[in-house]
Amino acid sequence: MNRTKLLCAIMAAVFSLCAVCWPADDAIILADKKGKVYFWDYSKKPMPEPPLKSAIAEKTYIATGKDSSAVIAFGKKAVVTLAENTSLQVQRSLFDEKKEIKAVKIDVRMGKIWSIVEKLPAAEAKFEIETPNTLAAVRGTVFTAGYTPANDSTMVGVVSGEVGVASTKIAAYVILKENMSTVVVANEKPVDPRVLEEREKQEWEQWKNSIPFSEIGIVGGIAEINAIQTQEAARIVRELGIAKKGSGKVIKDFEAIEKAITLFYADTRQVPGKLKDLLENPGIEGWEGPYIGAGTTFMDPYGRPYQYRKNLKTPGGREYLELSTFGLIGAAGDEYGKEKKLIFIGDLKKKLQQ
Repeated sequence: MNRTKLLCAIMAAVFSLCAVCWPADDAIILADKKGKVYFWDYSKKPMPEPPLKSAIAEKTYIATGKDSSAVIAFGKKAVVTLAENTSLQVQRSLFDEKKEIKAVKIDVRMGKIWSIVEKLPAAEAKFEIETPNTLAAVRGTVFTAGYTPANDSTMVGVVSGEVGVASTKIAAYVILKENMSTVVVANEKPVDPRVLEEREKQEWEQWKNSIPFSEIGIVGGIAEINAIQTQEAARIVRELGIAKKGSGKVIKDFEAIEKAITLFYADTRQVPGKLKDLLENPGIEGWEGPYIGAGTTFMDPYGRPYQYRKNLKTPGGREYLELSTFGLIGAAGDEYGKEKKLIFIGDLKKKLQQ
């Protein structure tokens, strides 16, 4: 191939690539708003207050004021709602010629969002939410994400679908399934998935009822999501009911175990090597137990032993003990009702001085 033909081939390939994948500014619009909604361009220069149906370009900053909200549509496959006092930037918006999502990345700097992302057509397509310490990747999901600058914490919760949540500071990653949530604080790893709080589910129902789906054009996707939720409702309600009852007992058990450990420490100036040491003398000087009821089995409500770990330290060097339960493993393999309690050695020492 001569040089001219080679150049033509390269130009054709570049043209073909650009024809199917480019930042489509008109694919992202302000679908609805309430109260004060602000736009800035990439240089953070304020722009006039946007009217409905305003196109949102890549790198644009969006913010809501007090008692305000905004609904952003990403083509026909995704919608993001901003709660009050929320700010974010559309870092990346890549679409194909049909305005199907190829790659979208949203940087949430403050506040809370609710998002619906239908199943993306291409396996390599991406829809990501980033905060200063967390990255969440989604596909076919209803979820919420929020960032609080005051304590550098991110909360991610999933109503349906699945979200991968990773710390951007350390190598740590969790998968959230339906009705699960996690929190990432500062430079720490995501906490183990927990059951999504009831208030979050109720908040989602309120958001869902306020979004103009018919205008955005993703009614089919919402109908599909609702159908899945209906099919799974009986199982989820049953398993969550069991987990909630179990969580109540776990909390009471943890309180009793913590009191017993406090008494054990007061007598021996040591922490138990294992939970059974609260019932039977392990041969430690000063032991005057038992420190907990004789019938205690240290089993969780789901038939498994409570987990006890010692000699642990926070990143700041504080020593602590950890009590935990794996919770309930549901019929579909979902995990509900995981609980964890930290007992700081410094707090045990302070109680001795009181």
